[in-house]
Amino acid sequence: MKCTFLLALFIVACVGTVAQHSFTLSTNQELKVKGTSTIHDWKMVSGKAKGNAEIELKGNKITGINSMVINLPAFSLKSGKGGMDNNAYEALLAKQYPQIFFELTEVETITDQMIKAEGRITIAGTTRVIPLQVNYKVSERTILFSGGFPITFTQYKIDPPKALLGTIKTGDELQISFETTFKLIN
Repeated sequence: MKCTFLLALFIVACVGTVAQHSFTLSTNQELKVKGTSTIHDWKMVSGKAKGNAEIELKGNKITGINSMVINLPAFSLKSGKGGMDNNAYEALLAKQYPQIFFELTEVETITDQMIKAEGRITIAGTTRVIPLQVNYKVSERTILFSGGFPITFTQYKIDPPKALLGTIKTGDELQISFETTFKLIN
C-alpha cells in the first residue's frame, strides 16, 4: 500500500500540472490591414478590439486553447485619411455590420512558440474559415500572440473600394497582421 501511494505521488510530480485560465484581450494590441491600389499601397490600423480566451498552460507553454473570441469595431480601423476611411467603411458595410468577429474553431498543433489553428472570421456579414500560424510568448500574467494571414475582398463578397469615379481602384488582396496581448483575469 505504501509503495502504491509513493508511486502515485511520483507520477503526479513527474507529469506536472496543466491549468486552464481565463484571459481577456488587453489594450496592448495592434491589428493591421494592408492592401494596394492603383496609386499606392495603404494600411489601416486598430487597437480597439475586445476579446477573451480560455487557455491551458503548463509553466510558460500553452498546452491547449479551449476558446478564443475577438470582436473588432469596423469603424475603429483608421488609415489617417478620412476619405479612404469612409470608402473602406462603405465597402465593409460598417453601418449594417459594425463588428468584425474572430472565433477560434480548431487547434491543430502547439509547439513551444507556435500554434497552427483554424478560425472563423466574419466580415460584412460573410463568414469564412481561415488557417492560422501564430507565434506566442507566455510571460508572468500575459500571452503575446503575433501573426498574419492573407484574405481577399471578394472572399467576403465585398467589392474592392474605388475612389474618384473609379479612377483609383483598390486591389482585391489584403494582408491581415496582428500583435495582441491577452492578460490573465484575476
